[in-house]
Amino acid sequence: MPHPKVKIADNSGNEVAVTSNALDVNIAGGTADIDIGDVSLLLGGTAASVNTGAIGAQTLRVTLATGDWNQTASTALQTSANSRNSSLVAIDTSLNNIETYIGQSLVLTGGQYAEGNANTTAIVRNDTLVSLVSVDNDYAPLQVNASGALYTSHDITGGADGVKVVSSAGTDVVLGGDVACRKIDIQAQTDNTGLIAVGFTSVDATEATGTGVILYAGDTYSLEINNLNLIYIDSTVSGEGVRYTYFT
Repeated sequence: MPHPKVKIADNSGNEVAVTSNALDVNIAGGTADIDIGDVSLLLGGTAASVNTGAIGAQTLRVTLATGDWNQTASTALQTSANSRNSSLVAIDTSLNNIETYIGQSLVLTGGQYAEGNANTTAIVRNDTLVSLVSVDNDYAPLQVNASGALYTSHDITGGADGVKVVSSAGTDVVLGGDVACRKIDIQAQTDNTGLIAVGFTSVDATEATGTGVILYAGDTYSLEINNLNLIYIDSTVSGEGVRYTYFT
C-alpha cells in the first residue's frame, strides 16, 4: 500500500533536505548543549581500545600537528615498531611528576620522590648515605640527599708511608713495590742539596733538559695513581731522595 509522505519545514517555510533517506541536520550556532548519549568509537569495524594491554590496531592514537615542536622527532621515531614517542605513561597525584617516553629514552620532569625510593633514572634519595650495591657488587644506583645533591666519596680507607733514596744520581729508581693505592703525596727531603724529578720510568732530574716534575728541598707533589710501582724518581745528587705517603 502507498505510504503517506510528510514534509518538514522551518518557520520560514524552507523544506528540510533528505539525502539517501537520511535527514540532513545542521547544529544551530549558539551556546546550547546537545546530549547525544554514549558514543562507541570503531576502528576498522572493531571497538577502539584504551589502556587495555599491548598496543594494537584498535588503540586510540594522537597525531601531532605539523607545527608542533616535537613533530619532526615524532615522524622519525614512528618508523620504529618499538618506539613510543611522546606518549604519556604516568602522572602522579600532585601533577608535579610526569614521565614521558621519547623514543626509547625515559625523561623524568619535575617533582620529588620519597626517601629510600628509586626513580626511573636509577637515582635514590637517601637523607643518610647507605650501601646499595647489588649482591655481586656489579652495580649500585646513584644517591642524592633531600636537597638533590649527589653523594660522592674518595673511597680512601687507609694508607702508609715510606722513604726512597736515589743511590746513583742520574739513574731513576721506582718509588715502591707492587702496592695498590689511590693517591700519593711525595716530598723532597728537606736537607736535599740537589733536585728531585718525579715521573714515570726513565725520568731525568737534569736541570733544564730533564723530564718529570722537579722538586726542590721541601717541595711536595701529589698525584692520583693506582700503584706505587708506576712512579719513579731521579736526583741530581747521589744519596738524596724523598719521603712519601700513599692512600689506599
